[in-house]
Amino acid sequence: MVLQAEGSENESSTPIDNDAPDTTVSPEDEPTVSLVEIEPGVAVLFADQVPAGFELIPLKMMSARTSQGLTDKLAMASGIGNVAAQGAQGATAVQGLVRLSPQTLQALKTARPMTSGGWNLGALVTSKGKIAASVRWAPVTGAQTASILTALGPAAALLALQVQLASISRRIDENVQLTRDVLRALHEDQWAALLGLHETTVRAVRESQAAGTVNDHIFASIATKDADLRKQRHLFMSLVHGHITALDSDGQNRRTYVLRNVEQILADAHGMLMAEWSWYRYQVLRAGHISRDEANADENERLLAELVAETQREHTQAMDDVANLLIGLERQCRLIAELPAERSLPFTTKRQNIRDTVAMAEALAERVAVLRDQVHTQPAPLDPPLTVFAETVPDEVLRILRWIVPGEESLLAIADVNLDRLVGEDAYLGVTPTRLFISAQSAVRKQGTIEREFPLSDVRYVRFRERDKRGPVLDVITTDENIRLTFDDWAGKGRGLDDSRRLANLLAAAMDLPESERRTDPLLGASKERAISR
Repeated sequence: MVLQAEGSENESSTPIDNDAPDTTVSPEDEPTVSLVEIEPGVAVLFADQVPAGFELIPLKMMSARTSQGLTDKLAMASGIGNVAAQGAQGATAVQGLVRLSPQTLQALKTARPMTSGGWNLGALVTSKGKIAASVRWAPVTGAQTASILTALGPAAALLALQVQLASISRRIDENVQLTRDVLRALHEDQWAALLGLHETTVRAVRESQAAGTVNDHIFASIATKDADLRKQRHLFMSLVHGHITALDSDGQNRRTYVLRNVEQILADAHGMLMAEWSWYRYQVLRAGHISRDEANADENERLLAELVAETQREHTQAMDDVANLLIGLERQCRLIAELPAERSLPFTTKRQNIRDTVAMAEALAERVAVLRDQVHTQPAPLDPPLTVFAETVPDEVLRILRWIVPGEESLLAIADVNLDRLVGEDAYLGVTPTRLFISAQSAVRKQGTIEREFPLSDVRYVRFRERDKRGPVLDVITTDENIRLTFDDWAGKGRGLDDSRRLANLLAAAMDLPESERRTDPLLGASKERAISR
């Protein structure tokens, strides 16, 4: 397991032994470096001194009194204050914040480190593998952190404020050139205002970082921008929501919408990112400015708690929306790239090669993932364990299905079948852990669409029937439909018959008649009783 403060060359890791019992460590051997994770990916570092080369985010933009009060509450709530009372005085010093990488957070979900007194134990390790210091840490999901945040009460808002300030500090230099020309061309009337708000709030953050506070002089430059910031934010948010609604449709309509509007989607998503982060910077700077007003500390503490929580809630929702839009756009662009018809897409100046459009969508989606402290991922190539084909599954079919199989579901089985119609039609039958789908092969390979899909929970009965010198028949009875599929002659013997029978068994394993659909009748009950009495 690897723990890493972003921007640092040092890493911290904890030894894992899945078969070893928890280890008790004597007080004299307890580490003097402690990490308390206060939200996913962010931890407070307690130590007598900062380990060599370990990069921290200092607790800036708070008055000395506020910072000391927060430090004291953290130390006592975490139990580190008790350690100090036993002689380890330096252990209560808050050195700053540490940001953990997304890869670290993923590793922490499955790791099982050694523990002592409710803490996980590990070591800070340099990039060359050298142990720099022992460390104990409390994950955000643990009871230790929950009790800490409860004990902090309203003061937790101040800690959340510092996390937000650190987040902005780390991101203000992110490149905004991606799709900038597209955004400027399509929103020329909004560009000057959008860019002005972006640059003004970025400058205010830089000045506050340099000064270590949000004083009156710094906040004055943005104090009157609230209405303008909200106007731009609402404008681009409504545009993004319009795209999300349009893409919440069937596969054919989604693809058609992307073909006609891909440039607009990219521009609006980029515009929302600029507007959202300008507003977010303003809100956090405002909170930092309020925290300096010690004369009204009591009421300001309540105000800050509300402001920080509301800002984080709205910002998280906005970033989730734009992330979902870009994930959907990237999937559609990658799907279009696998289809035979389209080699380019319309843009304002000229048509763009589909591969270039995919790269633009992917790059913007990756940027949003970074801003959300997440790793940008793509569905893995499909490798179904059960394939029912005369030979092998065509590679292009699996490449296309990779982008149209819903969500992150794996493909358990896929089969070459025939629809039982007056004029038979070749089709694909696919099974995932939650659903089955049936689609004409031409619809999949030419249009990238799945025509029909059914939850496995709707499967009521499955019948598999072999036929002499012909391929077998598969009947699937669902809540609302009776589906009959046939196989070609190759599936009537040998490996083909074995595979088609296993497919039927897989579907039969999902058969279920829920209690709400079960019926009883006294006549049937009486008949059974008479039969038993005989």
